[in-house]
Amino acid sequence: MDPVQVGTTVLGWEDILKIVLASGVVAAAIGWIKDWIFKQRDRSRDAKFSAIGVIAKLDLYALQSRTNVRNYFEHVATLDPHRDYLNWPSCSYPETGITNEELKCLSYEYASDLAWIATEKALASHHLYAVHEAARTPIDVYRHEANVVGYFGYEAYILAGKLRKKYSLPSFGKRWGTNDEFVDLLHSWMETKAAVSRVAKSQLDIAD
Repeated sequence: MDPVQVGTTVLGWEDILKIVLASGVVAAAIGWIKDWIFKQRDRSRDAKFSAIGVIAKLDLYALQSRTNVRNYFEHVATLDPHRDYLNWPSCSYPETGITNEELKCLSYEYASDLAWIATEKALASHHLYAVHEAARTPIDVYRHEANVVGYFGYEAYILAGKLRKKYSLPSFGKRWGTNDEFVDLLHSWMETKAAVSRVAKSQLDIAD
């Protein structure tokens, strides 16, 4: 007879189960599972709290982008291109204020989107240089720069919407009875994408 069978016959399955339970293996496994569940719960809670803070900063970024773009166009509407050519204003980006600690709590998908905003701004600078090369006057570049600021404001609005959907968080506008979809920034977003497409096409034509 096989030794295992002998042992089973002598002890019985119930006895073997008692020995295993008494050995602490099952208790250790249960403890590990409980720790894993608690850690997952804590991570989920931390991610939601982090998302709340990130969304607030993205909302503020979109609002400040709108303010910067509006102020730019209101200002230049009072200027004369011939008279004020040398003092033509530019439009600046707001600061997101999102920290690395906040990014660490989010999933890789959203953390990478946020981290890439800084890289995209650098790429946008190269794009504006290409626009400057093709522009008839520097004023056209400044106008397009304002649209790029609006573009990133709308990108922040889109990302905030994704985070709200994932974590089931309400829109900030509901508190004030508004449902702001940043239509003005959407216009800048579309204008910028169209300009990027035109520049890319012109560069391909030159290369050919």
